[in-house]
Amino acid sequence: MYERATKETAKWSFQVPPEPPKPEEIKKVWDCEALVVGAGLGGLSAACRLKELGVDVLLIEKSGSFSGRGGHFGVPKSSLMEKCGIHNDLAEIARQWIVISGNNIDEKLLWLYLNRSCEAMDWFLPKAEESGIHPCLVNCYYPSAPYKEFWGPHFFKARGHYVSKALYESCEKVGVRAVFNTAAHQLIQDEQGRIVGVYAQDEEGWIRINAPRGVVLATGDIGGDKEMLRAYAPDALRTQASQYTPVGCNTGDGHKMGLWVGAAMAEEVFPIMMHPQHYSWISLFYLYVNQDGERFMNEDTYVQGKATAFMRQPGGVAYSILAGDWADHVEDSLKYGGGIFWGNPGLLYGQEWSIDSSKKLVQSALDSGVAFQADTLEALAEKCGMPAETFAATVARYNENCRAGVDRDFGKRKELLYPLEKGPFIALKQGTALLSVVGGLSIDTHMEVLDKNRRPIPGLYAVGDTTGGMYGHEYVTTILGNSHGRALTWGYLAAEHIAAQK
Repeated sequence: MYERATKETAKWSFQVPPEPPKPEEIKKVWDCEALVVGAGLGGLSAACRLKELGVDVLLIEKSGSFSGRGGHFGVPKSSLMEKCGIHNDLAEIARQWIVISGNNIDEKLLWLYLNRSCEAMDWFLPKAEESGIHPCLVNCYYPSAPYKEFWGPHFFKARGHYVSKALYESCEKVGVRAVFNTAAHQLIQDEQGRIVGVYAQDEEGWIRINAPRGVVLATGDIGGDKEMLRAYAPDALRTQASQYTPVGCNTGDGHKMGLWVGAAMAEEVFPIMMHPQHYSWISLFYLYVNQDGERFMNEDTYVQGKATAFMRQPGGVAYSILAGDWADHVEDSLKYGGGIFWGNPGLLYGQEWSIDSSKKLVQSALDSGVAFQADTLEALAEKCGMPAETFAATVARYNENCRAGVDRDFGKRKELLYPLEKGPFIALKQGTALLSVVGGLSIDTHMEVLDKNRRPIPGLYAVGDTTGGMYGHEYVTTILGNSHGRALTWGYLAAEHIAAQK
């Protein structure tokens, strides 16, 4: 058995397991074959598939409802993509993914996602149709090295909540028992070290839940626990705000319960999913300056590169500077770059591109006071609170580079060098938002949680953002929405393995 941390030996308070409830404190005992903890995308996927495979499954959730977020659900292939004639080279995707991840991932997990996510998506698509959300393919990606992105984000003309709703409705149809406002607190381990259930609490008190075939941890990420962030993802504390919903639910419950029975983390420092959307929801590719009026990067990069660079500026704030003719160049720029916050994340397969979406986002930023417009650069600097002289010199230097066709400062490609000469000028305020921390428990290709010797802890599984191994130092957008695609797939595969165990 694992030697548990104590207050004397632990570096962090969350490493110390609580005392389990005393027998006389147990108010109820529930029995099931398998237990799923957490009613997000991964948990709903696991619970629904387990029931379809004939397993008596119980789903518990600490909040009052299932949850879902985001808009893209990414997989590298599906029947919908096949129908549209879209085919990705999986080996090319893998190479790009590994490079962007700094060669710091579990390639077995990556290839499991590449090879099996189509099956999971095709399993889900009829459920989406039954729920009234019809699938589309998003035509928004960065098209070239070194940040190349690929087709694969599926969109359901609704936010992630409705995707989870479709899975929950499917759970109801097949007879999954689901209980809300019930929080799992501690895993139950037998004398042989097998996980056989959890201690949970509802408003009436302690519950012992017996689950001899396995427990699936689907409790989300650690972004709502500041101590865990300091331990595993300190850069997350430098973001402007968290945009995770439901607020207060992502407190690393599954990570902690795993630690208390000897689980290992897949990463020493967890990768972070960040987007530059705390203020304006568009950044484009022209000139970025910080609060000091200085340029600080090559603006020709993908979403995570922008988010990381913005976060490192004074006050965590930057501005994207547009000239009066900015809209004339966006379509041509998409031959070279793009992706979300540059391209149009709502553009669907078969639709003709239009500048209207970008104009609406810029106008929305102006209307909401997170963008500023002025006829002169000096007036714009004043509105942003930047030193006017420094800002004017930065723009002058940038324009010189554009006219020369050579970016002597940061190496931006000449095809993306457009001088900022015509007013009115616009400054779009930029800030980094934390979406999720996508690292966690070490798992194998059956979603079994591994101990520090990389051996499975019998009866313990984890899915979605409770797990790690798929990214390097940051989330990759090689396929937009792949975190959702991973959660859907991991839940589906965990159920498959549990059902196969007799």
